[in-house]
Amino acid sequence: MSAFDAIASRNKWNQRHGGRELGTPACEVLQTHLSLLPAQGRALDLACGLGRNAILLAQHGLQCDAMDISDVALARLASYANEHNLSINTLCTDIERDGIGDQQYDVIVVSYFLYRPLLNAINLALKLGGLLFYQTFVRSASATNLNKAQTKLGNPDFYLAENELQAQFNDLEIRYYHETVPDQLSDTAAVAMLVASKTTPH
Repeated sequence: MSAFDAIASRNKWNQRHGGRELGTPACEVLQTHLSLLPAQGRALDLACGLGRNAILLAQHGLQCDAMDISDVALARLASYANEHNLSINTLCTDIERDGIGDQQYDVIVVSYFLYRPLLNAINLALKLGGLLFYQTFVRSASATNLNKAQTKLGNPDFYLAENELQAQFNDLEIRYYHETVPDQLSDTAAVAMLVASKTTPH
C-alpha cells in the first residue's frame, strides 16, 4: 500500500468508525470458544476497528494490543479502556504496509480482515501453545448468485475461497472450523470461522 493509499484508507475508516457504536459484541468464533482462552497472557486484536474483540479479551484478563489503521477508532477505544480499567494498548499501524511487528502472543484474533501476505506473519506471531481465532467472509461456490452482502465487499481479494482458511493454517492444530452458507433473503454473506492452536515451533 502506498503512502497515498494509506492516507485514503485511514480517512475512510476514520469516517466509518467515527459514528459507530463502541462496545458491540465480539465476533462469534471468539464468543463461542471463550472457555479455550488462557486466564492470563498477551493477546492481539488485529485490524481491530473499535476493538470489540480487544474489549472481551481484556475483560477476560488478557493484556491486549489493539492494532488498526484508524486513529479515530483507536482513540475512542483507548478512552473506553481507560474508563473501564481495561488493559488495552492501542497501536495505530498501516498493517498492510508495515506488518504486525515481532511481538509474540498467546492469543490472536482476526475478524473481517484478510490480507494474505500477512497470514504467515500471524502464524509466526503465535507463541507455542498460542491460540488463533479467525473469522471472515468466504466467496461461496454454492451460491447461484452473489448476494448483496457479498457484492458490497467488492474486491475479491477480501474473500476467502471455500476451505482456504483451514488450508492456510494447516500446520496449526485445528480446534474448530466451520463455514456458513450465504442467505439470499437476509443478505448474509458466507463466513469461515477457525480456532487453531500452535503445537509445534514454526
